[in-house]
Amino acid sequence: MTNWCGSGGGWDVDAPVWDSNFEYTFDGKKYAYPDVTITEQRQQPTETTTGRACIWHYVPSMDSGGWQALRFGSSYYDEGMSCDPEFDHEKRIMCFQAAELLYLHASALGNPLGDLNLGYVYSYDRCEDHYWEKVMTWETEEDLRRPYPCDEKAYEHYRRAAEADIAEACYKLGDLLRDGRGCDQDPAEAFTWFSQAYKLGKREAPVIWGSAALRLGSACEEGEGCTQSFEEACAWYERATTGLGIAVRSGEDWYRGALRRAERGLTRVRQELDGRY
Repeated sequence: MTNWCGSGGGWDVDAPVWDSNFEYTFDGKKYAYPDVTITEQRQQPTETTTGRACIWHYVPSMDSGGWQALRFGSSYYDEGMSCDPEFDHEKRIMCFQAAELLYLHASALGNPLGDLNLGYVYSYDRCEDHYWEKVMTWETEEDLRRPYPCDEKAYEHYRRAAEADIAEACYKLGDLLRDGRGCDQDPAEAFTWFSQAYKLGKREAPVIWGSAALRLGSACEEGEGCTQSFEEACAWYERATTGLGIAVRSGEDWYRGALRRAERGLTRVRQELDGRY
């Protein structure tokens, strides 16, 4: 196990992305997931050092509610997203593995935001089949080659978070139900979760209710899980362009694609209503 405080042979400048004690116990209790040594990039790597320093030793017994796990997991997730997929591929995977393990801790400690974030890890296959739980259940080479059930895991964790009234999880769960990813396809239930996301999201950031409105607009336009209505679709697309527009203007550029879809949808249904093509 890493000497996380940096006094053991240069770990303060040559730490790995993360480390773990696989047999962690506290007061005689063995936790579902092991402790984690947290590191961060402090300087540029060299031929002989990683440039990373150990900054914290995470133990679940000292994390009531899983908030530390959530914070450190999100830092690793953000670092993974910032890594170049081609030149920092191994580091990127390791960051997402650390994030997965920490989010699993948060989930086990009852924090539904851990489940929401696990949904993202699995639904976007961030670890590219190199998952913590897969490694821990590997007994044969065949086990390691077997694909990890990412969609099923995403569905499981998004549902947990959605049932805890996390608005973002509600529309992500709806996406899986609409597309039949990790579950049976059910457009009607998907529409119910999109509606719940908008209801809950009204008290949150515009990007949340805007994202839910985009999905409701598409469902009403196509009649997926509801009665087709261009009037309803128009109203939802208008809300979506408002919410997503606020997000993009506030600097959340990654929602530009969603905003364009809302704008195109609004144009289509207005043409349907006006009879102009």
